[in-house]
Amino acid sequence: MTDTTLQAAALSAPQLQIVAPADRRVTRLIWLLIALMACSAGIGLGLLGITIDFTSNLSLIAIAVGYCAVTVFYATVRRDVRLAAAMTSVGQLFLVLLIGLFLTYAATAVGLPLRDAELHAADQWLNFDRASYLAACAAIPGLISLLDAAYLTIQHQTVLVPLALILAGQQLRLQHFVLAFGLSLVATALIAVFVPAVDAMIYLDLAPHGVASLPPGTYTHIPTLEALRAGTMPTIRLNDLEGLITFPSFHTANGVLFAWALWRIRCLWIVGLVVNALMIASTPISGQHYLIDVIAGAGVAAAAIVAARRLADGVRDAKQPMATHAG
Repeated sequence: MTDTTLQAAALSAPQLQIVAPADRRVTRLIWLLIALMACSAGIGLGLLGITIDFTSNLSLIAIAVGYCAVTVFYATVRRDVRLAAAMTSVGQLFLVLLIGLFLTYAATAVGLPLRDAELHAADQWLNFDRASYLAACAAIPGLISLLDAAYLTIQHQTVLVPLALILAGQQLRLQHFVLAFGLSLVATALIAVFVPAVDAMIYLDLAPHGVASLPPGTYTHIPTLEALRAGTMPTIRLNDLEGLITFPSFHTANGVLFAWALWRIRCLWIVGLVVNALMIASTPISGQHYLIDVIAGAGVAAAAIVAARRLADGVRDAKQPMATHAG
């Protein structure tokens, strides 16, 4: 059965009983992924001697507990199937993102040799000149500001894209999105273990002095990255989590995932395409990425989407004869 068929069936009460078990199997698949991510993060951080200070952001913990309580209420007491399913998927997305960040911290702390030279060489092989790209963008009035704004939409889209899918009645699409998001994060962290890098701005734009060339007070993730690599950061604080991965670009992966998730919403697909195309174009500037980071990030997202669809279809088809004959 296709996504469209499942979504149409969900509109009628008699068919809901056929669709719901399939959705629950996908939900369990995502829980399995979350459990595997949590175990990997726990073991990895433990071996590296890094702990997580959960008391560093008690408001986040309180919100999470309250959210879980409300979700359980609608699932077991009020028994609003659609709302409970939507809230579960959003909660799963939050856990995937949080645990995925822990995985990237563990990946960074492994501390293998930096590969900025190789990434820059790949850009040169692709005939991409970073200085020329920056100059071309700067020559167009307002473009840099537009790209900076597009880059920052990642936080807003992480909230708005799931909300749009829920309002559009595309619960299965939301589940596919959460699964693909998690697979992308796992792949990003795993690749980053073997291809760690600082970023293009530090390695190229500020050479030869690097981060020392930045004005005092300028934000950069470099102190956290260097502390993890040196083994001098024994604790991760929940109120100070940062994006640390250069290759592959997870911003780019997000852009592909967001655009794909919105593709079947008639009034939003073009907006999603334009905004995320700008966000991807901004990554070499606002995110200080190499071009090869962008290409790799897009590849990771594409592979994750295919894998998520196949995994979800696999668990949904496990008892397909029952569903098809019932319809």
